[in-house]
Amino acid sequence: MEDKKELRRRFRALRDGIPPAQHAAASAQLCRALERLCLSRRLTRIGAFSPYGSEIDLCPLVRSRPEWTFLFPRIASTKPPRLIWGPEPLEPGMWGLMEPALAQHLTPPVQLLLVPGLAFDDRGFRLGYGGGFYDALLGHLPRETLTLAVGFESQRTTALPVEPQDLPVRGLQTEQGLTWFD
Repeated sequence: MEDKKELRRRFRALRDGIPPAQHAAASAQLCRALERLCLSRRLTRIGAFSPYGSEIDLCPLVRSRPEWTFLFPRIASTKPPRLIWGPEPLEPGMWGLMEPALAQHLTPPVQLLLVPGLAFDDRGFRLGYGGGFYDALLGHLPRETLTLAVGFESQRTTALPVEPQDLPVRGLQTEQGLTWFD
C-alpha cells in the first residue's frame, strides 16, 4: 500500500484534474443530495467548510438555505491541532483558507458535520492534508452529531493506511450517492 504522502499527492492530482464544468456540476449535485438528507432528518445546524483548492464546493448548499445555521472552521492552533467554529462572514486565514471572521465554538454546536479530505475509504476513514485537525475534532463530538465526509466519487478507494489517531466518519456523500459505514 502507498504511504500517506504518496496517496496525498496522487489524490490531490486526481482531484485537481477534474474539469471546471464537471467540478461545478458534481458540487451542485452533491449539495442537492445533502439538502434532501438535511430536510428528511430535520438538520438545520451544519458544520461546513469553504473549499480549499479543488475541494468539493458546498456554496450551493449554503446559498440555497439562508435560514439554516452554517458554521465554518478557523484554525486556532497547529500544535495541538485545534479548530474553532463560527458563522459567515469569511475572510482569508491561515494557508489561504477562508475562515470565519468571528469564531468562538471549540466544538461546533451542529447536528451535521461535513468533513473534507483528499481520499475516502470503504471503512469511513479519510485522508486529509496531514494536520490532524478533523481527527482531533471527531474525537470530541457528541455521539449524536452526524459526521459525513464529502468529496468526489473519484476520491474513493478501498482502503487507506490508518494510524491510532485516525478516526472514521459515519458516512460519505459524493455526487453519486451516500454510503453509510456504521
